[in-house]
Amino acid sequence: MAEILSDEEVRELSLTQHRIYEKGIPLLIIFEGNSGAVNGRVISDFINVLEPRGVRYRHFDPKYHDDAYTRFQLLYRGPARGSIAIYDRSWYAREAEMCRSGRSEPHLSARRINRMERYLVDNGARIIKVFLRSEDLTSVRKEFDRAGKKKQSFLDNDDIEPDGPYGAAMDEIVSMTDTDHAHWVSFKAEDAEETASLVIRNVKAAMDAVIDYRHTCHCAQDVPSYPNPRKQADLTLKAEGYKKRLAELQEEVARLQRKLAASDRSMALVFEGWDAAGKGGSIKRLVHGLNPRGYKVVSAGKPTEEEYSHTYLWRFFHSLPRTGKITIYDRSWYGRMMVEPIEGFCTEEEYARSASEINAFESGIRSTGCMVLKFWLEISNEEQLRRFNARVEDPLKNWKITDEDWRNREKWDEYERYVDLMMERTNTPESPWIVIEAEDKKHARIRVLEEVVRALEKAV
Repeated sequence: MAEILSDEEVRELSLTQHRIYEKGIPLLIIFEGNSGAVNGRVISDFINVLEPRGVRYRHFDPKYHDDAYTRFQLLYRGPARGSIAIYDRSWYAREAEMCRSGRSEPHLSARRINRMERYLVDNGARIIKVFLRSEDLTSVRKEFDRAGKKKQSFLDNDDIEPDGPYGAAMDEIVSMTDTDHAHWVSFKAEDAEETASLVIRNVKAAMDAVIDYRHTCHCAQDVPSYPNPRKQADLTLKAEGYKKRLAELQEEVARLQRKLAASDRSMALVFEGWDAAGKGGSIKRLVHGLNPRGYKVVSAGKPTEEEYSHTYLWRFFHSLPRTGKITIYDRSWYGRMMVEPIEGFCTEEEYARSASEINAFESGIRSTGCMVLKFWLEISNEEQLRRFNARVEDPLKNWKITDEDWRNREKWDEYERYVDLMMERTNTPESPWIVIEAEDKKHARIRVLEEVVRALEKAV
């Protein structure tokens, strides 16, 4: 290692890594290029001078055809505070492969990446992007094999011909993603030791720079731009022929779930609404006819310590439905736009950009072939009070009512204002809110099932 960096340089790099840990900076270092041997050698030398407990390495094979769910999840997975994530290839390799195979266009891939990297940086992460360019792959492979005293193996076999369709797509995407907050640094890879030494010294300088970097979020708060479907809610609606209709719809949902499982689609169902509006009861009737192997219900409670160490949306990626599956969210990422600003759990800046971040997030979910249905269960203030009192008196249900519920009820008007703002900023044509009149619980359950059936019939 002394041939790559001096002892003093190794010490300085260790101090820089320690400062990143002390300041709690999530640092992502991306290595892209067209030679697997070059990437592997440079990254190996770099990792060898870092404290391994603070580093997470991951290699992404661009030739591996994973599903859209995994590609999207990758786009938002970032390091925890104070740690360094090193990506040996990344979403760039995956998006370039999408373009090469005709499943995307460079400008669309670049847009997705820029939007995601902006989200990471706005939420405190820092990104260093390194591109190692090798014009003559044959000679470079021989040089790096000789320097490493090994032969080319399957571990390094992800070379990209610079003049081929993959290389051309990669070049286009890289040129469109060189931004102020996530800049590319490019190196010509020739001599193995000189390349590794040059790259590591430059990355170290970039690491020093991100420690003192003060990012300013320029995202203006989204103005209300969509109709508010709550305004048209008719709370006098009642269910008719409830038992018969419920059984028919549950049978139909079960049939359509089998078709979904055999398709390339998936479904995410988001349930939001007033306390005691009947979210749990509607979910219970919905899953009654479903095969448990094909769905899961996720309740968005207080974030864990690990979730707090990552960006806000990080905790929702692990539960997104894979192809053929259904995920049901009993409350969701919309807590950022309702509970958090009222209770002071997010900053004004975080709230200001929440709508644009969530809209982009849902757009990404849909890009994987996932249907997104967002239900808002609407009841009146008076009906909520009646249900609260009924829960207090019922020994089988009084566990559902807490002091926090009563405290939140006192803030009904404030919550209503934030709910309306949320609707008017996220009720997009591509991902609209479905308002369920829930004054009559049976009517709400039927409406939810009907909407799910309608969406599944259209898709599968």
